[in-house]
Amino acid sequence: MIFSDRNHSNPPDPEPCGPREALSSGVRDRIVLNLYEQLLEIEQRLIPTGMHRFGRPPDDYQMADMLRMVASFDRPETGARSLPDLVARSLGLPDYQTLLNESAASEDRLTERERVEAIVRQSIAELLATRSETGAEPAPDRAAASLEREASVPPKDSLPMFSLLARISEQLSVSHELDSLTSALRGDYIEPGPGADIIQNPNILPTGRNTHAVNPYGIPSPIAFQKSERVIAALLERCLEERGHYPEAIGMVLWGMDNIKTQGEGVAQALWLMGVSPRRDAMNRVTEVDVIPIERLGRPRIDVVMTISGIFRDLFGTTMELLDKAARTVAALDEPAHMNFVRKNIQQQVAEGHSFDDAVIRVFSNAAGSYGTNVNFMVIDRQWERSDEIGDLFVTRKCFAYRRGLEGREARELMERALARVEVTYQNIDNTEIGITDVDHYFEYLGGLSQAVEKRAGARPTVYLSDSLSPLLKIRSLQETVRLEARTKALNPKWYEGMLKHGFSGVAEIEHHVTNTFGWSATANAVDDWVYDQIAQTYVLEESMLERLRALNPHATHSLATRLLEAEGRGFWSADKSVIDRLRDISAGLEDQLEGVTRAKSEPHPSGKSGSS
Repeated sequence: MIFSDRNHSNPPDPEPCGPREALSSGVRDRIVLNLYEQLLEIEQRLIPTGMHRFGRPPDDYQMADMLRMVASFDRPETGARSLPDLVARSLGLPDYQTLLNESAASEDRLTERERVEAIVRQSIAELLATRSETGAEPAPDRAAASLEREASVPPKDSLPMFSLLARISEQLSVSHELDSLTSALRGDYIEPGPGADIIQNPNILPTGRNTHAVNPYGIPSPIAFQKSERVIAALLERCLEERGHYPEAIGMVLWGMDNIKTQGEGVAQALWLMGVSPRRDAMNRVTEVDVIPIERLGRPRIDVVMTISGIFRDLFGTTMELLDKAARTVAALDEPAHMNFVRKNIQQQVAEGHSFDDAVIRVFSNAAGSYGTNVNFMVIDRQWERSDEIGDLFVTRKCFAYRRGLEGREARELMERALARVEVTYQNIDNTEIGITDVDHYFEYLGGLSQAVEKRAGARPTVYLSDSLSPLLKIRSLQETVRLEARTKALNPKWYEGMLKHGFSGVAEIEHHVTNTFGWSATANAVDDWVYDQIAQTYVLEESMLERLRALNPHATHSLATRLLEAEGRGFWSADKSVIDRLRDISAGLEDQLEGVTRAKSEPHPSGKSGSS
């Protein structure tokens, strides 16, 4: 389940600035607005507030925030307009996207944005009020009337969206999961349905259907390609602002399930970086690419080194050929080197003695039948001494080249030469419920890739993630994303109290989150000291919380404490000695508990630390 985070733990870090007296009022105002904008982002971010309970629908308060996010996007398939856009237009304000983009720099725009969002929130509350009051179905007419009163939006304009939201609400209110499970165990037919995020594709409802994939020949979809243009423009704009130039080469991670859920947004982003578009044949299959003129792009073609998951390799063989074809097409263009980095880099490799067919390889994955990078296991099991071992393992597992007529040939040298030119690593986040510290696969892939690049390029790459799951498209650095997830999840009472309701499993989930956060230290050194400080204080040093965790799941609690000690021992966390001593005592006490050892307080622990009874 997901719910807006309205109880964050730490304020955002202010931008560095000089003495207060040296700041003009305008600069101070911008800093304050920027801080407030970040607070709004934390407050409005959708997060899980508990684990999914099989067969149980979400509560009304969770549903309201989900519907608000669904209503923030146009739904052309149903003729429904974005509610914030309708409200902004009726109030005589700029469109909602403009309000989002300008609210960080203008107090007036911020006030207008908050007014629009408050009206939309109230109208959705009216939609759900009928059911909460009488148990009846949601009332689109009542919600449309509310919006007309508050913002003069004609009901004929808002009813398509409210009708969609009412249908989603009804479908979320029931769960067919248990019925479908029993039907499947009987060998009965289960109705198929698409797999995606509800916000991206409400047609995944109702639940309990047999999730199907997509037609690989349809990847990327026209909508995915259209959305990706804005994402890549924002990514390159940020690169230009922070680096002063466009990156010549970007290392990119592509996953199979993500591209199923988004109908190929990751693939579309890779094509946009290279400056080509998918061409569809008479049967609507994407089999070729067309070159986008440099004049239309307005910037150089970026070289893209793609690391592909094993599931992507298995499901999207034709798409891998398309990506290879895109690189070959761009490399063959007669364009200046400063406007075509693909051609520039491949020509350099050819000059070094490689054939064109080898130099142009840009798609790498596992050997046939092999999956994953094993970086997550190396980090979680503490089977590494130096950071470069992580990058070496990544290359060992992912150095198999794929192109037409060549499937899975080991090409370690070619991959290392391609990575040596990478300046930026990047991945798209496709889901509101699963972030980069929720599962280990993010640091396994993007972290492993970044570590591999650092050793071969001789410099740490800048790591970016895109988040287009809300109307305010965000390109964040890895550090910014880790901080955001720490504040909205690990350090947020709404998140961890929601997890603790699940007892043993909830504590395990908290420990996994801390371990995955540590994974970003191991692979990219991207976790600030304060994150570990606050995690330690929240879960281990706070006596009442420690006792709760210890009672529910002493194994996970011990693992959490030892992971914090490992972060300090490996130099990722500069903690006070008193904190480390306390953590060692707690860890020793938990170890005794797990081993069933009872010690008197005066009896020394074998490790030399005081025991715990």
